[in-house]
Amino acid sequence: MLLYQLRKATVLFILFNFLYGNLSAQTTLDTNAIKANIKMVTDSVTINPVFAKDLATRTLKASQQINYPWGIFMNTLALGSIAYNDGELDQAIQLHETALTYGRAHGFRHKESIVLSNLAKDHGSNGDTKKAINIYHEAVKVAQDINDTLQVAISLQGLGQVYSRIGYPEETIKYCSEAAEIFVKKERYTTLRSSYNHIAASYMELSKFDSAYRYIWLSKQAYDATGATVPQLDFYMNMAICCDSLNMQDSAVYYFEKTMTLARQVNDETALQPALAYLALKEEAAGNTTKAIQYYKEALQLTEKFKNLEGCISITGSLSRIYAKNKDYANAYHYALKEAAFREDYINQEKINAVTALNAKFEKQQLQYAFDKKTAATALANQKKIAQRNMLIYGFIGLALLLGVVIIFVVKSFRQKAIITANKNEQLKQRLLLTQMNPHFIFNSVDNIQSLIYSNKDEEAINYLTRFSKLTRQILENSRENYISLEEELNMLDNYMNIQKLLHNNNFTHKISIDEGIDPENILLPPMLTQPFIENAIRHGLKNKKEGGVIHVRFYSKDEQLFFEVTDNGTGLVAKKTENGQRSLSTQITKERLESIAAKKKIHIHTLNITGDNNAVQGVKTFFEIPYIYNN
Repeated sequence: MLLYQLRKATVLFILFNFLYGNLSAQTTLDTNAIKANIKMVTDSVTINPVFAKDLATRTLKASQQINYPWGIFMNTLALGSIAYNDGELDQAIQLHETALTYGRAHGFRHKESIVLSNLAKDHGSNGDTKKAINIYHEAVKVAQDINDTLQVAISLQGLGQVYSRIGYPEETIKYCSEAAEIFVKKERYTTLRSSYNHIAASYMELSKFDSAYRYIWLSKQAYDATGATVPQLDFYMNMAICCDSLNMQDSAVYYFEKTMTLARQVNDETALQPALAYLALKEEAAGNTTKAIQYYKEALQLTEKFKNLEGCISITGSLSRIYAKNKDYANAYHYALKEAAFREDYINQEKINAVTALNAKFEKQQLQYAFDKKTAATALANQKKIAQRNMLIYGFIGLALLLGVVIIFVVKSFRQKAIITANKNEQLKQRLLLTQMNPHFIFNSVDNIQSLIYSNKDEEAINYLTRFSKLTRQILENSRENYISLEEELNMLDNYMNIQKLLHNNNFTHKISIDEGIDPENILLPPMLTQPFIENAIRHGLKNKKEGGVIHVRFYSKDEQLFFEVTDNGTGLVAKKTENGQRSLSTQITKERLESIAAKKKIHIHTLNITGDNNAVQGVKTFFEIPYIYNN
């Protein structure tokens, strides 16, 4: 097929030179020569776009010289398609709109649907999906009016592709299925395969893998019907995913192995990486750790190359787990460090992306505000000029307009202040989330793992590593949510305090309790509000206790409000007075965050000594109200 296209392109190039060699002495081309050139342009758009663009440009000029409408229309249409293929979408839209207007003016009704489909494709690729959908529907109607069933199918398939791009799988299935019925009758197997692929992908998105499996096979049959002999990488990859989802594990392994082999042959690293990761997981489950490690390491190289932080976290965690099971603690420690580093990068990237988006939004609003302000000022100046010229006649009207402009300006000013306040609140939230996991805590934890390994405390090291990995995962997941259940908060706090006990040589015990009547599954509260106060109780309250420390965390309700309380049996506030300068920044930010979440309601954080007989200080209690939502 490729050899045929190359030969065809060569023949077209020779014919082009021959025609222009014979016609170079003429001032214009006749209509027969223009028609021949149009055919050459159409045949060359894909296989030799540079040649096609040059020939179409020359032929368009020649058609304009003799005012030949068909030549003007067809070459404008071709130049639009070439611009689309070159990524010049604005130019493609302009050329196709010109061709559409010109074709309608000259009665080229039989080509109107083709132009509309091209124009819809331009807008879809340019991000205007709503306009693309409307134009595709118009293209379908025009093709139906002239009974051009093939063009109906092409337009329907275009509709399906747009819906697929914006995440509407049901609509994709509907339109691509209608198109496929026509392509089958017309024996258009290349476009039929494309429709089947979109249908299969949509069923996979809907988790209907039985249906997806069927359409993947139909796609292969359509591909085979074209006479092509090159193996299909997408077929093996899609079959592997479907088989795995249908619990056909042996078949999934087979197709992933075929994907891996073919991806290596064609150097497709994007397909190779998931195949390696899947096969590594299966080899690990089968106990083939050597092969699993080989696949994991190769997959890790690709995920690092693609800067896929989530993939890097998963693979390094798997490698650390395998090495720990094999008692190769040096490598287990190495990959645990890498996993922690990737997690930190991931968290930072999430925050950077969020802050960048906020900044972009804020800058856009600032520009709009400046534009509105300038517009208002210009309008005000114009109204003053009118008022000066027509003071007696239009004085009242001028005053009313001036007042209206001032009101608009004041309203916009208040709105802008509200936007700035909202942005500050969002930035405050980002600052808090960035402080939730203390970098010192991460590195102290890693050092503790290293100490346990060097002390040959293998089981403690594995236990600590498991808890530490679970905690970082919980914090990562919770920091992305505005509200989490009280049950999730309790699980995270319990895991956090267990790790703190390991860090502090088990010098304290802890207890978490909730009052009766509180439903932890349906109480939703902002994530990680309480952790900084528990950290203060451990770090400062129990600072001088070598053993026997007690931390008690309690959630209780009072007057239909939810309260948090943490107590310790440490030295009390008097003994810690000299540490005021070291008070945790995260607790101060948490206080600001509480006030932000609770809107105008004032939230008070109470901290006081616990006293016993003879007013002896027995510890410190901190408590405050937590804003919450009840998930009914």
